[in-house]
Amino acid sequence: MVNLVMALASYQEARSPVELSLSPVYQYQFSSISKALDRLCSDAESRSGLQQELQGLCMTYFDHPSADYFLLQTDTTPLCKAHSPTLPERTFVAIPNNAVPGNRPLSIGYETSCINLCDPQSNWSLPLALNRVALEETASDCALEQLAALLSHSDLPFDDKLVINTCDSNYGNAEYLSRAYQHSQVVHIIRLRSGMRIWDPYKGLQRNGRKRVYGEKYYLHRNSRYKSYRNRQTGQPQEVFQNSLFERPADEHAKIDSQTAKGRRITIELWRFNNMMMRSKIGYNMKDKLLDIIAVEVRDSDTGNLLFGREMYIGLCGQRKEEIPMPQAHHCYRQRFGIEHYLRFAKQRLLMQHYQTPDIDHLDNWLLIQQIVPWLLYAASDETTRCFRKWEQYLPENKTDPPPERLSISQTRRALQNLFLTLDLTPFKPLKSIKGKGRLIGTTFEPRKRYKRVKKVAHKRNSKTRTEQIE
Repeated sequence: MVNLVMALASYQEARSPVELSLSPVYQYQFSSISKALDRLCSDAESRSGLQQELQGLCMTYFDHPSADYFLLQTDTTPLCKAHSPTLPERTFVAIPNNAVPGNRPLSIGYETSCINLCDPQSNWSLPLALNRVALEETASDCALEQLAALLSHSDLPFDDKLVINTCDSNYGNAEYLSRAYQHSQVVHIIRLRSGMRIWDPYKGLQRNGRKRVYGEKYYLHRNSRYKSYRNRQTGQPQEVFQNSLFERPADEHAKIDSQTAKGRRITIELWRFNNMMMRSKIGYNMKDKLLDIIAVEVRDSDTGNLLFGREMYIGLCGQRKEEIPMPQAHHCYRQRFGIEHYLRFAKQRLLMQHYQTPDIDHLDNWLLIQQIVPWLLYAASDETTRCFRKWEQYLPENKTDPPPERLSISQTRRALQNLFLTLDLTPFKPLKSIKGKGRLIGTTFEPRKRYKRVKKVAHKRNSKTRTEQIE
């Protein structure tokens, strides 16, 4: 397994996992790759125990500054296995498919839930938990299980500090926020869908009967407007007036002068609306879980034009949300994009979805390997030096800019093989053994069972499934 991890972290020419055996630091035969994954873990319980050991080991290498909080990033990514009928519980997953107009953005495979730890100084995004979403659970269920396991881990320093968890709009719903609110040290910074409804708490006089909880209703729009809907019962169009959130006075307002990576001067304008409410849904109670909403507008400092088509809304939900200032909350959410870079790098360079196997346990073990490799690269990022290609050494920025204290994940992987070849690899060489007899001539095996693809159907609080025949 050590040979496999070192080869995956340093060999750039591999386009499939079997080609890792061509790496100069890999000292076994290609057939040992599947053997290493087969012997790693045999069931979910042993895999969970090994993952906790890896988390404690990896955190010893984390160079966290003396900050008052840890920054987590949560996201879900598809793992496409459209041509693997021997893998069970494959379902439909959403993928970006803009190459051919008219194609549906769907494939067949698995969803994987990932919680990463962000290093604010170097913008590294490091996986702490990477698991396949099971058929009977949703992405929110898997993310909540991963978060609870991290917070209860005795070897991780999450129990005495504030933890900020940043998520995209897929988690901005009552199903996720109502259950995540129980962790007292965690504050979730989540992007909210533009146009969704938000309420003020009711502050009027209570009459007899059931107490009123929700007050004035607002929509996450810049301006109030009428919007046309089609009535579901009559089928006739009807207009609904949507009261903008900006009709409510903001509790805080700030303007921040900044610039992009290319030097473009921008102005970031922030509004904060404290103690707003989200509607309870399908048994998930949000009546006692208040949110702070931050509206963000980015404009060009010279022309005053908007850089994006519309404003962005992020919500702060947690028992300690008042401890996070408005500029810090916006800065933390902007750093959430680091997990997108990590997932792209894992799929394109670390061969995350290129491992082909008929065994589902081998696929889950492959995700454990994917969790180890970025931490190895992070530990070596301040020990390696930049390795330029011939046409890159003449660029002005490579001549004048001082080298960074910690290289990026791509720069580290390019230079890591040279570092490995300076080490003594004798402890990782295979032991001498008597060659086995091998498979007898004429031995045949039964064909593997082929599974039908499964479609998830969410129904209230349960997840029902139905199968469809393979075309």
